[in-house]
Amino acid sequence: MIKHLILDIGNVICAWDPDGLVGMTFSDPADQQEALRAIVRNPDWLALDKGDMEVDEAIWRAQSRTHLAPADIESVYDNLCKSLTALPESMAAMQRAHEANVPMYILSNMQAHAWEYLQNTFECFSWCTDVVISCEARLIKPDPAIYEHVCNKFSISAESCVFVDDMKENVDAAIAYGMQSVQLTDRHQGGAVLNTLVDQIVGAR
Repeated sequence: MIKHLILDIGNVICAWDPDGLVGMTFSDPADQQEALRAIVRNPDWLALDKGDMEVDEAIWRAQSRTHLAPADIESVYDNLCKSLTALPESMAAMQRAHEANVPMYILSNMQAHAWEYLQNTFECFSWCTDVVISCEARLIKPDPAIYEHVCNKFSISAESCVFVDDMKENVDAAIAYGMQSVQLTDRHQGGAVLNTLVDQIVGAR
């Protein structure tokens, strides 16, 4: 029986749009693609998510591998936080879950400075029972070890959870570990998906 709701952040609770992120700094399409190559699509981005690199080092390394202006590269990292805008329907559904005493947890790949910003900006994270953030756990989805870490930290069984994520590989890994999982392919449908799951959890009590 499902008792616990576990949520990713990017495109589930807050919008995550890499194209929009680099577009905040660069207007030329070629520069945007170069910024994506040098920053978001580089392994250093995942190293930040995993807590294996500090943001200052990542900025310096990105600046060294592109012809784009160093100040512009730095601005992409600076803009990450404010690019993570709220998805109101999802947050409303989280509030409903909180008011219905549905246990909610966070499982997200996230960089340290972005997570600090999010938890200080959006009230919804205070409604959650606990969180696992990749940069703190030093594990990253879809590594099976992070799902084991979640269950151990939260003291819950895999079969009692339903996990919502926007990435198929993360959903598949959760299912392989024994969780129920839903891929949210349209971030604007998050509220409807979460409300359906809340109804299921409350109805099964």
